Amino acid sequence: MGESGFHTFGFWEKLTDGQKRLLESRTREVEYQAGQIVRAAGSQCAGILLVKRGVFRMALCSGDGREATVSRMRAGEACVLTASCMISAISFDVQIQAETDGCLEMVPPEVFARLMEENIYVENFVYKSATERFSDVVNAVEQLLFMTLEQRLVTFLLDESAQQKSDLLHFTQEQIAVAIGSAREVVTRGLKKLAGEGAIELFRGGVRITDRKRLYDKV
Repeated sequence: MGESGFHTFGFWEKLTDGQKRLLESRTREVEYQAGQIVRAAGSQCAGILLVKRGVFRMALCSGDGREATVSRMRAGEACVLTASCMISAISFDVQIQAETDGCLEMVPPEVFARLMEENIYVENFVYKSATERFSDVVNAVEQLLFMTLEQRLVTFLLDESAQQKSDLLHFTQEQIAVAIGSAREVVTRGLKKLAGEGAIELFRGGVRITDRKRLYDKV
């Protein structure tokens, strides 16, 4: 395969030629279809993931099967929380699911573990990335603990609108429910309330934001 997408990260130029060849030779690309599970919670260490194309959802899962979305990863973003065997400080488990059709670059944990031992810049990259993703986890837990359902719903709509740079959001009510850790029926009632207030419009398979200020006033 060609040069790995990891060459865009700062540590790439700090690698030796041998380390670059090792990373390139062991990185593999895997295609996923929307809805496909990349890594289930509780499964074995998956190594480092880099999104090449598409959107991938990272979620925390409870023992009874409930999920809470932690973050969404898009092209150029990496996830190291799937490599818990490399980072002893990680004591929680995450699930990765393809939200759209996409492609991941995957590096086996033993390869990155070796690079971490040999190169301080790779080690810094892994721990910095883990810290950033851990911040996403803390933020998701804070929302579940301290925000009302309406606030979580509004925050989701505003965040996704900002990320996609569009007022038109293509999410089913079931997808939104999973994203904010609630039941679809509760989300349906919340969306209908916002629509009745003129803040949004509902259409089959999505939501259009019509009054952004009204939404911001609710957060």
